[in-house]
Amino acid sequence: MDPFKRELSVRASILYYELDKTQSEIANELGISRSYVSQLLNSAKRNGIVEIKVKVDGHNLRMIRMEVDLQRKFPDVRQMYIMRSDSHQFTASQMGKFAAPYILDLIKKANVIGVGVGHSVAGVMTGLENENFAGMKKKVLVQMLGGLTSDIAEKAHPHEIIQKIRSRLDCEYYPINCPAVIENVGIRNALLAEQSIKRSTNIWNDIDLAILGLGPADRRALLFSMFSDRMVREIEKKGVCGELNINFFDINGTYVPLLEQNKVSTPFKVLTAIPTKVVVGYGDQKIEPILGALNGGLIDVLFTDSLTAEGINRY
Repeated sequence: MDPFKRELSVRASILYYELDKTQSEIANELGISRSYVSQLLNSAKRNGIVEIKVKVDGHNLRMIRMEVDLQRKFPDVRQMYIMRSDSHQFTASQMGKFAAPYILDLIKKANVIGVGVGHSVAGVMTGLENENFAGMKKKVLVQMLGGLTSDIAEKAHPHEIIQKIRSRLDCEYYPINCPAVIENVGIRNALLAEQSIKRSTNIWNDIDLAILGLGPADRRALLFSMFSDRMVREIEKKGVCGELNINFFDINGTYVPLLEQNKVSTPFKVLTAIPTKVVVGYGDQKIEPILGALNGGLIDVLFTDSLTAEGINRY
C-alpha cells in the first residue's frame, strides 16, 4: 500500500471505528467520495491496520465461537450447544439448566418424544423442572430402551428419567417394563412379543425427537454392569468406541452389530431414521464416543461442554 493511501486508511479507520462517524461524514471531512471511504476501510482490514474481533463468549456460559469452529468440522450436525466449563463437577451441576430452554423448544415442535438413559439425560430432565410446559398434553412420550438393574444409580434409570418429564408434560406415556439387556434370547423374544411391550416398541417408528445419552464401549459405561462376561468379551474384541442406546459404533462412526439378540432398545435403523436426535454428553470418557457419533452422522443436536469440545478438537 502506498504511503498516501495508508495514511488515508488510518485516518478513515480512526474516524469510523473510534469516533463513530458515518462513512458520509468521513467523506466530507476528508474530501473524498463515500465509496472511496468504504474502499479505505476494507483496505485497512486487509492490511492489518484494523483488526476486528467478535467477542461473543465473554459473559455467557454458551461458547458460540467454539460451536461455530467445531460445526465447521462436522457440517451435517444441525446445531451444537457448548457450555463454558472448567471442571467436570461444574458441568454436571449446570448442564441441565444450560440445556433446558433449548430442549424445551425442541419438545414444543415434536409430537412423539423418545427418551434414553444416562446421568446427563437425567440432568437435563431435572433442568426442565422449572420450565413452562403448558399445552403439552397432546405429546407422546416413549421409553427407548428397557429398564436397568437395581445397582445402577436410580436417577439414571430410564423409568425415573421419563417419569420426571412425564409429570411436567402430563401427556400419554409408553413404558417398557422389561430389562434393557437379557441373556436368554428366548425370554427376550417372548417379552418383545408381549402385548404391552409390543405396544410401546411399535411407537419407536413414530419418534420425531430423541433425547439420548451416549457412553464409551468399555467397563466405564453405565450399561456395562448389565452385560455378562460373554457380552463384555464380545464387545471388547470388536474395537468399538461408543454406544448410543445400545447401538455400537467405531471411531469412524461405522455401526457394528452387537448383542442384537439380547438388547431391548431402538434398533439402529429405527434410531438413524429419527429426524432429530439430541445427544447430551461430556467428560473425557465421552470424547471418543462423541467423535465416533459425529463421524457417523448419529447426532443432529449436541450438548456438551468446552472441556469435551477441546478434547474432540485435539483428537
